[in-house]
Amino acid sequence: MSTWSSLVTGALGGPGRAPGAVRVERLTVRPGEVAGRVRGPGVHEVSLIRTVVPEAEWERLCAALASQPVFRARVLAGELPVAAAEVFSLLGWDLVPRGWDDLVATCSCDRWDSRCAHLAAAVAELGAEADRDPFALTRWLGRERRALMAQVRALSATAAKGSSVEETTFGENGDDAVFETDTAPPSPPGAAPSSAAAFWSSPPLPAPPSPPDGAGERVRAAAPGAVVDDLPGFGHP
Repeated sequence: MSTWSSLVTGALGGPGRAPGAVRVERLTVRPGEVAGRVRGPGVHEVSLIRTVVPEAEWERLCAALASQPVFRARVLAGELPVAAAEVFSLLGWDLVPRGWDDLVATCSCDRWDSRCAHLAAAVAELGAEADRDPFALTRWLGRERRALMAQVRALSATAAKGSSVEETTFGENGDDAVFETDTAPPSPPGAAPSSAAAFWSSPPLPAPPSPPDGAGERVRAAAPGAVVDDLPGFGHP
């Protein structure tokens, strides 16, 4: 059975894996950034920065979750099954980044030639945190658990009325739900965000990541202007 931690480490693991002497002293997940303090050797600050989902896109994401009985029930019960990651990906937003190229990663250590052990330790700790509270991943994308649940609840009545196009269906196996998709026509202009047509429309490409508010002077000093243009990437070891 897949777990959130296996998805996180599968996408962001690999070279740079932290040795046993490296440990995370603090990890904070906030909209747009995972920030951590990692010890070994010395103390270093790390950041994993990503694009925050715009408000209109949260309307579509929550409408998609509300339209599926399995996900609606789980989310309203305060749970987020691993299969929900496929719903987010279908609509163009990944709960778990697909790789390092989707992030801006910084560390205060001097190893800029490749991913360092401090970043690897932060990724492992993020995966463990996601297993404890999967809504840490939605917070990273910009939505807290309570706000997400409230939005899904508000859209559930609308979703229950059905739609005029075929919907994505999922099996009844919880986290191992079977993902099946029927082809649907493009969304007509002006479709309501909570409609089935909007669910199936292709979202615009996200803007390049930028440091969120409160990212700290270290990140801003290291990443003036457009972050992805000024920081080295970590797509390769």
